[in-house]
Amino acid sequence: MEKINLDNYKGIIFDMDGVIFNISEAIKKAVDDSVDKYQVNVNPDEAMEEIAHLIEEIQNYPVPKILLNSYDLLKVKFLEGISFFKKLRIAIFMFNQFNKYKDAESSIYEGIDKLISKLSKHKKLAILTNNKSQYAEEILEKFNLSNYFSTIVGFNDVSEVKPNPEGILKILDKWKLKPNEAIFIGDMTTDIEAGKTAKVTMICVASGLAQKETLNKHNPDILVDNTEQLIKLFNL
Repeated sequence: MEKINLDNYKGIIFDMDGVIFNISEAIKKAVDDSVDKYQVNVNPDEAMEEIAHLIEEIQNYPVPKILLNSYDLLKVKFLEGISFFKKLRIAIFMFNQFNKYKDAESSIYEGIDKLISKLSKHKKLAILTNNKSQYAEEILEKFNLSNYFSTIVGFNDVSEVKPNPEGILKILDKWKLKPNEAIFIGDMTTDIEAGKTAKVTMICVASGLAQKETLNKHNPDILVDNTEQLIKLFNL
């Protein structure tokens, strides 16, 4: 496996969910509960990325806005053919179950804290998430990672979330770096698109929220199978 030459870079931007924080099991359990309760015909492996995006969107909105935007929000393949109000019930139930499992069972990926600690000694580090920046701050605090990140950008800090490159460009501007001096590490197709448009080096981790074949079609600069491979990539 190729190695990253860190001498070529001055800053590294991390996505939160799927790169640092492992929410895959929480989503799977929430989907299983929804299938049992509402008899939804869904293949969790194929729908994971779509469901992760839906949960992310719902987390970003207060309830009145969810209701106002629900028609567009619920245009997802795994809910096709279901009446609108049933879709809404399923989505809110799934979201509530996800939050229950996330709070109780989710943790950071094994070894990611050591990688972050080592990288922070050499490079500027930032978080870019489509969630609230406060959400990222709380997770970093919980797992004693706050001190490593000088910059956190969430959906509340930009006008357009990923796949728009605004968040990446905002971080680069703050750091006064050129795109070729930075790395962005994500795990979804939206991350790849944002990284490519921003012209940074885009490393994608196939951590389970999106299928590896799908990620490969979006042509990240580097695609690794898991966090273990990501850690080896940096050769620290």
